Amino acid sequence: MASEHEGSDLSSLIRRTSSSLAGVLDRDVAAEALLREKGPPIERSVYLSLVRDAYAGQGPAGLRAERRRRLLQIAAFDLSGDLPLEDAARCLSFLADACLEVALEAADAPDDLAIVAMGKLGALELNYSSDIDVMFVAAGDSSDHLRAATAVMSLLTEFAPEGQAYRVDADLRPEGRSGALVRSLDAYLEYYSRWAKEWEYQALIKARHAAGSSATGEALVARTRPFVYPEDVSSERVGAIRAMKEKVETHAARSARGGSSADDVKLGPGGIRDIEFSVQLLQLVHGGTDPSVRAPATLDALGALVTGGYIAEDDGAGLGVAYRWLRTVEHRLQLWQERQVHRLPGDEQGRARLARIMGFKDSPSASATERFEGAHKAILVDVRRRFEKLFYRPMIESLAEVGAHRLSTEALRERLRILGFRDAERAARTLSDLVAGTSRRSRLFRVLTPAILRFLSDSPQPDEGLFSFLRISEGLGERLDAAAAFRDNPPGLAFLARVLGSGRILGDMLLQVPEELLTIADPDGPPAPKDRERLVREGAASLKWREPVDRLDGLRRFKRRELLRIVLSDLAGVSDTGTVGAGLADLADACLEAALEKVEIPFAVIGMGKLGGRELNYASDVDVVLVHDAGTEEAEKVAADLITSLGSVTPEGITFQVDPGLRPEGKAGPLVRSIDSYLEYYARWARPWEHQALVKARFAAGDPELGLRFISDTRRFAFPERLSDAGLAEIRHLKARMERERIPRGVDPRLHFKLGPGGTSDVEFAVQILQLGHGHAHPELAVTGTVPALAVARELELLTPDEADRLTGAYEFLTRMRNRLFLLIGRPVDSLPTKPEESEALGIAMGYRHQPRQELEDAYLRVTRRARKVTEPLIYGAG
Repeated sequence: MASEHEGSDLSSLIRRTSSSLAGVLDRDVAAEALLREKGPPIERSVYLSLVRDAYAGQGPAGLRAERRRRLLQIAAFDLSGDLPLEDAARCLSFLADACLEVALEAADAPDDLAIVAMGKLGALELNYSSDIDVMFVAAGDSSDHLRAATAVMSLLTEFAPEGQAYRVDADLRPEGRSGALVRSLDAYLEYYSRWAKEWEYQALIKARHAAGSSATGEALVARTRPFVYPEDVSSERVGAIRAMKEKVETHAARSARGGSSADDVKLGPGGIRDIEFSVQLLQLVHGGTDPSVRAPATLDALGALVTGGYIAEDDGAGLGVAYRWLRTVEHRLQLWQERQVHRLPGDEQGRARLARIMGFKDSPSASATERFEGAHKAILVDVRRRFEKLFYRPMIESLAEVGAHRLSTEALRERLRILGFRDAERAARTLSDLVAGTSRRSRLFRVLTPAILRFLSDSPQPDEGLFSFLRISEGLGERLDAAAAFRDNPPGLAFLARVLGSGRILGDMLLQVPEELLTIADPDGPPAPKDRERLVREGAASLKWREPVDRLDGLRRFKRRELLRIVLSDLAGVSDTGTVGAGLADLADACLEAALEKVEIPFAVIGMGKLGGRELNYASDVDVVLVHDAGTEEAEKVAADLITSLGSVTPEGITFQVDPGLRPEGKAGPLVRSIDSYLEYYARWARPWEHQALVKARFAAGDPELGLRFISDTRRFAFPERLSDAGLAEIRHLKARMERERIPRGVDPRLHFKLGPGGTSDVEFAVQILQLGHGHAHPELAVTGTVPALAVARELELLTPDEADRLTGAYEFLTRMRNRLFLLIGRPVDSLPTKPEESEALGIAMGYRHQPRQELEDAYLRVTRRARKVTEPLIYGAG
């Protein structure tokens, strides 16, 4: 038992928070005694016993009095914080169940009559002043059933000095007030199979047997599940639910009567109904194939949807916190005078009282009311944002019937902000212009805009994506075929949002190659990258018909179009990191071949570095050495023209930045050499790291015979019979210097994913040292790609399977991350961004959703730490 002092405290608490229940304390000594108990009962059977005894002693008056006492007890322990929201709602629901059961007994109801609870009672979520929604169902059909049901309604709704027990609402039955109060089970099933509307199926989500015949009541619930949760949910059903929510909001706004609809905690924007509709829509969509999400109670259903992966954990947690807050506010509002109210008080005194009841106190910087209103507004904004995302209430669709051009810039700006757009004002202005008017173009973009806004809100850079969408829309003018391909094509529109939201650079490319919009809209998705031979043919063909002055621009347009196709295959998941790298290398080869098409002397381009390894990324330069078998002067002109034709800037940009820095003597040496000159240099003067660079050498373009001869004749330097101790020591020294000196000042080495510990340079050096040391004895190790070399090293047991997996995973992860970062920022970057918004965007681009920034950093540190443990002994020795 609680102490008498504690009972007194609860009595005082009730008097401060509920004027109506304070009157119960004054009139009913037995009610005061309940406050000295440990707490209210939490079992339905206990409430049934208590109400049954009360009715047996004093009839209907006893039932009403016991119900008031028990409601007071629940409220007291709820207000004191000793009874969680869910338990309080269950207690209130069990109390109502008990009253319904006793009322049936008092009416001498037939054994087969059952009461099925609906709404909050059905979900065990009853408020202090809720109507109790019910339906009466019987196994058969007789006048006794109607008599008993009418008696139950009369007993519980009768006004008396003890008050009214409940407001009982049976309007959710088939045909509402016009329908029969009691129906047989078969009649219910026939109605739901033939005539029920979508909202009636939605209402059945919360149906639960509450009183009377369990066989009849549970049968109705069980046999209506196929109507509520069909395996296939039509778009019309989803649309009907959305339309109903729209009607609810419109009605709430009209009912505000000059006040703000945001004050309505139940029906207003960000209120309880936003959460309930979001949850119920997802239940209806997924419940047909996943029974685990069919829970009647909102919080239970929310948890099941999170567990099932239908809602992100962050959204589930946020909506759960908000739902408990809003329901608590609703409870406190209703307790004051036991009235069914859902709006915040309109007077200052009422708001101050509510703030204090909710636990807020005045502070030096703000009053209790201000602090409460700040917290409450934050909840509403958060709920609305999640609702817009989960429920997909289109931003402009609701106003399309009266003309989307009537949506004010201010209203549009607010909705954009809620969806997560940073520069909402700029976006709202531009978007308003796009959808205004009655032209075919305006009508089309009014259809596309709501959905793409929804999809963009989940992309790495929603603002950049939206502005790219607007620029492309304007750039198309009246050429609408490409844009029209996205009408009624949600997957295509979702992919477009993913592409545009991955960085401004992609919007720029699409603006220049708008025909690729059709590739994005294609239901089959983008194709895999073209092979080298096809690219070489198409690259040459793209230049044949052009005038010499236009050839450079033509080559750049060819490269841009094919690069965009590779990126699309990457973002669509068609190509993995290795396929992307190979596709980019093949594209570079094709551009080199096209640039050399009219060269008549024996001249070859040898790919080095990532070009040689066919593992280019979006930010890579093209590393080459150039070899000839002709006159030096003519060869030097060809070499200079080649670098200029690919790397010079024109109005169409550049093709590739060509870097010949790995040639003998670097920048101080000749741009091109004969093959004999190369061989002499590598034999007499080359440093060990230059031999190491030859591991990646691959014929890329030009004269095949000359290029393949270069590769063949330099194999003995790349894969010597024995890697000398001095050579290995120099390579190790070079690697150590790179780690010390080439990471920019102020950059945390751990976050430099190229040169930092466990970065791509670590993996490449480790693999190349294995190739230098074992490539002669094992020719199969003489491959140019890092990942293929790791696979061979694993087969040769030079690396354990775990070591090979760690290095392969790290290399692919870091390469993919560098690619995503290049798309986001538009320039080469070798370290994790430090700006929070860039880190967040990169995390989303890498597929992290719950806490993208933290998840990315955790994954990055884990991957690089594990890679470093493998590479360090391979590079620097076990000691």
